Amino acid sequence: MKSVLIIGSGGREHAIARSFSESMTVETVYVAPGNPGMLSNAKIECVNIQVTEIELLIEFAQINHIDLTFVGPEQPLELGIVDSFMEHNLAIVGPTKSAAQLENSKNFAKDIMKQVDVKTAQYKFFEPKSYSSAKEYAQTLGLPFVIKADGLMSGKGVVIPETMDEALTTLKDMMETNNKPVLIEEFLIGSEFSHFSLINGTHVIPLGTSCDYKRVADGDQGLNTGGMGAFAPVPWFNEVEQKIVQSEIVQPIADRMVEIGTPFTGVLYTGIIWTADGPKVIEFNTRLGDPETQVLLPLLENDIYDVMEAHLNHSPIDIKFKNEFNVGVVLAATGYPTTPMNHIPLNIADDLTEHILFAGITESPDSGLLSKGGRILIGLGNGQSLEEAKINAYKVMKNLDIKDTFYREDIGLNRSNQYLEEVQEWQKK
Repeated sequence: MKSVLIIGSGGREHAIARSFSESMTVETVYVAPGNPGMLSNAKIECVNIQVTEIELLIEFAQINHIDLTFVGPEQPLELGIVDSFMEHNLAIVGPTKSAAQLENSKNFAKDIMKQVDVKTAQYKFFEPKSYSSAKEYAQTLGLPFVIKADGLMSGKGVVIPETMDEALTTLKDMMETNNKPVLIEEFLIGSEFSHFSLINGTHVIPLGTSCDYKRVADGDQGLNTGGMGAFAPVPWFNEVEQKIVQSEIVQPIADRMVEIGTPFTGVLYTGIIWTADGPKVIEFNTRLGDPETQVLLPLLENDIYDVMEAHLNHSPIDIKFKNEFNVGVVLAATGYPTTPMNHIPLNIADDLTEHILFAGITESPDSGLLSKGGRILIGLGNGQSLEEAKINAYKVMKNLDIKDTFYREDIGLNRSNQYLEEVQEWQKK
């Protein structure tokens, strides 16, 4: 029997840990640091080691004879956790520090895409000390456009400003306050979704699609967040679209990373918008998305440990998903994403826990589970149709009686025409 170590503590890592716990070959799933909501599963154990404590994580993996480590969040990837584990001959799923540039350097990713003719939005790059040039370019370009910080911003480094004042404030904040280079990018119109692949050099295993909701309020209004919900799979995405994405985007990127001496290993998250000219890349992330993972992994029919072994060994595998839909709705603390309330008591009925993945929580000996941070948990619904899955997800949410929290009411809505409507509104302004 195998033992697995998951790096991270949020809802994404809870979904990954739950998936590994269902493997026929896995005996114990350790999560570092994990969260107390994971412990209702007898196979899952939390380890009090932070994601940045790489030497301690290596020591733990060695002492406990960990067969496989899976990295959830981006921060340890940027710190080179995969490089360090590989130096100690420890099996790990994730990209090296240099390959993780596909996420943490938007400029690097754009250059790679340009080298292999992968379609993406037109853009202009600005260094942190060139705010005046970025301001002039933005005013000349006119709305709508997209502003992206070049570097990790915990899922909040992308802004689609609704007014020029908001655009200039965002540029000043990113470039002068946070000292980040930025990209000002063409606004693309089409159907937006997330596509996942496991890549090991030139070996690619497709891992399905999902669609998430970043804005805090219904109708995609308000501030950007780390994600307020998601559904999987994308209803119209089939084998034809998969072949196009793999041949025109994923495989060329994988091949090019090998050619430049920086082979990619681990999960490649490709944010795609399907335009009138076909698929174009919005961005790359070098790990599973959150909350997309929480709705996608429960649909995987394969044993996840077998999938990871095929990935590490460059072996062929036929990936199969259930012919179903999942919808996940995030429960957030009042004040999120700016100043969320903390330590909200979470009294949750036992019969709901199988439909919940926990994210920002802690535990008190006196009060039980308490919120810790903005996004507290996600409620999951499954169904034969997207509408049925949505209905079941909101049944879970309506049975949560937790004060000082909120959630969006429109997760699971098909949004194919949304961006066209938005750009028309902005053009009127």
